[in-house]
Amino acid sequence: MADRTAARELLELAAGPVLAAMPDRDPVDRLYNPEVSDHDILVHGPVSDDPADLVEEIERHTAWAAWIDGTPFGEDGELNEVGFEVVSLMLRGSVRAALCGVFDEGPETADIRCYADGERAFMMGSLPGRTAIHLADFEELPEMLVAELPEAPFGASPRAIWLSVDDDGLVHDGQDADVGAMRELLARPRSGTAVLDMLAFGGLCAEFPDHGFVLVDTDLGRFALAALDRGDGRRQLVLSPFSRGMLRDWCRKMVDLGQEEVP
Repeated sequence: MADRTAARELLELAAGPVLAAMPDRDPVDRLYNPEVSDHDILVHGPVSDDPADLVEEIERHTAWAAWIDGTPFGEDGELNEVGFEVVSLMLRGSVRAALCGVFDEGPETADIRCYADGERAFMMGSLPGRTAIHLADFEELPEMLVAELPEAPFGASPRAIWLSVDDDGLVHDGQDADVGAMRELLARPRSGTAVLDMLAFGGLCAEFPDHGFVLVDTDLGRFALAALDRGDGRRQLVLSPFSRGMLRDWCRKMVDLGQEEVP
């Protein structure tokens, strides 16, 4: 009997260009510290009473001051009002998204990070030769996330491809034709790939690979490969035609669902 296909194998096949170009990309919850105080934000971290920590603290504060001076968020190492809001969102924002991609057109590589708290949202994008930043009301978050994503035609496919997956992450038997169709589509000439990780108000929306969400731009257009957990023991993998607008709507839906779960 042939070995069954692992869902992770298909997700890694989809995400391959990003995994190769950005192997050390930061996790979506990097910097998250909801308990940090206003004072710690202003001085960039707690101050130790131990003299042995002095050198490390000086180095940390020097790096912090250099970063601030290269942004519109303050000067001489001191945060201004906007800077305090931005850093507060980066540390305490419970809605966090990371869209990491590689593309033939537009930004060759993109690392888009969004941070939000239900009232305000901040986006910082690391792009070739520049850094994109945007601070706006919370409702703008979905548009901020996709703003730097290149346009691509809607995927030309008559249907989505669905696979059922067991608790071990293996595709159930009897789906060989659909596995083959998924592999064939993922192997087509590629013009772009992006991996999305997202948390919203304590809920996990997407995180590669077990809850992976991957955009794939091929010669047939844009598709999304997503690992879904139905919550009743059913797990699925779906490859579907997709668009930038659909990603924006998906992000908004995830945020809305997260808000509904907040006690």
